[in-house]
Amino acid sequence: MSTRNRIRVDVAIVGGGIAGLWLLNLLRARGYSAVLIERSAFGDGQTICSQGMIHGGMKYALGGALTGASEAIAAMPARWRSCLDGRGELDLRGVRILSDRYYLWSANDSTLGQLTGFLASSMLRGRVRRLQRDALPTAFDDPQFRGVVYELDDLVLDTPSLLRHLADAQRDFTLCADVNPEHFVRRRDGSLDAIRLPDFDIAAERYVFAAGAGNEALVRSLTLGVSTQRRPLHQLIVRAPKLPPLYAHCIERLAGTEPRLTITSHDDARAQRVWYIGGHIATDGVGRSDAEQADHARIELTECLPWIDLTGARFESLRIDRAEPARHGGLRPDEAHVAASANVLVCWPTKLALAPDLGDKVLAALSIEPAQPCGGVATDLPRPRVAYSPWDR
Repeated sequence: MSTRNRIRVDVAIVGGGIAGLWLLNLLRARGYSAVLIERSAFGDGQTICSQGMIHGGMKYALGGALTGASEAIAAMPARWRSCLDGRGELDLRGVRILSDRYYLWSANDSTLGQLTGFLASSMLRGRVRRLQRDALPTAFDDPQFRGVVYELDDLVLDTPSLLRHLADAQRDFTLCADVNPEHFVRRRDGSLDAIRLPDFDIAAERYVFAAGAGNEALVRSLTLGVSTQRRPLHQLIVRAPKLPPLYAHCIERLAGTEPRLTITSHDDARAQRVWYIGGHIATDGVGRSDAEQADHARIELTECLPWIDLTGARFESLRIDRAEPARHGGLRPDEAHVAASANVLVCWPTKLALAPDLGDKVLAALSIEPAQPCGGVATDLPRPRVAYSPWDR
């Protein structure tokens, strides 16, 4: 192939979810020439199905003790807030914040047992605050509520807004094209020489695979020695008249260390509020049919939020897989993960909130200085759009 048909960059990123878009913005801010290739739409797959929570790990400590997972993510809300204020590693001013706080609640304080003492302990001072009656969020401001609410410094972002902001900032450096192992041009030593697209090759010093579930096929083709796993979820979308805004974990009668329910609120394309539900109900419900999960969710909501009128509520299932680096016993990874082999980095943020942690790890693993010009990519290939939210499909 002639020189004019080869675009040279410092870094080529495959995958346009939160991992790929965060890295594209971060690398270009550090002076690297970088291009991102997304096969369909920004965030399509795991990212757009995120609840948008930027949390500090308290939901991983509900067993009554701080854990590796809870501490690995503890600094993330502050880092994201700096970005949202325009003072962080990326400028995220303009991204829509759905809620500036997140909450823990129980409709019956007496069921919390030792967890009450843990939440009030000195080790959590400044991270968890028990609210008085006059400070309760709207969803709990009802005479029937006799429970307890704790406030966290976590926040919830509108995921499409975040994706759109990151994509718009680097529009000239994104391409919509399918990348699979057949498109790899290999060197004799087995490293990756280029990615072959319909009209040209992209040749980079480093290749970053940030394609979520798509990493599996890419990793196998290059024999990188990286294993992957998937952890399924059966989440729920609830539509009902007059749902109040709610951003909270139910911590009543916990099964293990996972919140009984994790609820976030979102507006659909018709400006109608929906509740998006995860937590233990989503992991425990993988084996349930859609109808069984809907019936179970109605019972759970009635027990945990008995003052909320669910008359006419519709429950829709959303089944997704979390694609991650493999862990013994299929356990959840505690932090963002980067695996390096030759000139390829394989990345998983493992959750939306850990995108800054992933950025740190990729910068440390690159081991190259910016070298190529930072101009945009002139091409007839389309630019990806932002994926539709689950409640607007």
